[in-house]
Amino acid sequence: MPAHSLRPPRLRFKDGFAKRVRDFANRAMSLPGFPGLPVAGAAAWVMMVVVGGFGTGEMPLAMRIGFWGLLLGWNILKWQLWFVWLVRKPADWPLVSGLGAIVINLPLPLEITLILNLFGVGAPVDIARSWGQALIISLVIFVTMFAIGRHRRITEASPVADPVILYDGLLARAGIKLPGAVLAIRAEDHYCRLHLSDGRNVLIHHRFGDALAEVAEFDGEQVHRGAWVAADGVAGARREGRKWLIVLPDGTTVPVSAGHAKAARLRGWLRQPR
Repeated sequence: MPAHSLRPPRLRFKDGFAKRVRDFANRAMSLPGFPGLPVAGAAAWVMMVVVGGFGTGEMPLAMRIGFWGLLLGWNILKWQLWFVWLVRKPADWPLVSGLGAIVINLPLPLEITLILNLFGVGAPVDIARSWGQALIISLVIFVTMFAIGRHRRITEASPVADPVILYDGLLARAGIKLPGAVLAIRAEDHYCRLHLSDGRNVLIHHRFGDALAEVAEFDGEQVHRGAWVAADGVAGARREGRKWLIVLPDGTTVPVSAGHAKAARLRGWLRQPR
């Protein structure tokens, strides 16, 4: 019987819920532009409420807050979808951002008119002025977003000693002491093959279901009935016909089944390099 089946149902539910929340947060943080874009949008919202951009300075404060919340919230959503759609590598950012400044801001005068009408304001909109101010807002958002991204990269690059953890079961038998040492686990009959960060792969007699229980707290995803991959183990992906393969750092490929493709896609793993 797998060790995790002996745990009380309430504890198993809490563990599962915590893992789903953690996985959702990891997926969100992996989106291009996140969380810098929403943070920058919030900063622009406060700034435009204070300065009364687009001639909204005469509005009551509550109405101004609502107007800018709707306008910027909608446009931040458009920008986020735009980045997710088009950004695949760091070199894409300048071109994608420049095109977005045109494409996403183009319908802005119509959006301003619709939201003003929603608040019962029928003032005419100066199209040229709206586009000019929109470019300024976009610049503020980009500067804030990239400053946040640069800070994250510096923080993530800072050397931090990995904690040494005493594991049991499969991980102990493989000599695993660091949480990031396992890049992938694959089932082979009654054995599990572990692909490790030092380039080794180890074949150990063990049940795959029990192995999944041991790595349940790790940042990773089951991608096949007999395969699990850590987030740090994804070096890329490629298609062979209708089938996806995840590529590990050493070039080894791990198949992704149709039933698990959605989870891998939400992680942003199933993207072919351009």
